[in-house]
Amino acid sequence: METRELTQGGEAVSTKAAKPGKKDKKGKLLILLLLLLLLLAGAVIYYLLQNKSGMELDDNATIGIMPGIDIAQRQAELQAQLDEGMIAFSINTNPVFASGSAEGNLMIENPGNNAKLIVVELYADETGELIYKSKALPAGSYIEKTSLDKVLEPGEYAVTAYFNAYRESDQSYIGQAGAAIKLTVLS
Repeated sequence: METRELTQGGEAVSTKAAKPGKKDKKGKLLILLLLLLLLLAGAVIYYLLQNKSGMELDDNATIGIMPGIDIAQRQAELQAQLDEGMIAFSINTNPVFASGSAEGNLMIENPGNNAKLIVVELYADETGELIYKSKALPAGSYIEKTSLDKVLEPGEYAVTAYFNAYRESDQSYIGQAGAAIKLTVLS
């Protein structure tokens, strides 16, 4: 292909159009390389998303909730199981006793939303000795002050408080939760 341009003097000068050169080839090569990289990235992602356990999934399985199941009832059942497995409690993490035989501010609470009985046991971490055990506390009750079952010498004690939970209906054992506290005996 040939084009002609006029110069200032009015003469026509013949110029040849540029042939597709190295720049066009580099652009096509770059596009091809990007496509190959995208293809490779897709293959890697597909591989990573595959089931790694080697366990074959059942082709006949349907994802979702089985027809005829009452979703609200199922949620209520699951919530009841969750509520039973959770133990709510409150305790003073730094109770102080004026003396080893005096009452101290343990402030143990079984919240009203707990819906279970709790029995609290305090164990001295250093010796593993039981130093206090409550009777059953119904939901919505608390013990503000009480004395320990074992007279302790003045000092600070690392103690673990265990909250043992029981069903209100038949008093069967559900489980246990614990909390670390620092108990102080002044004199």
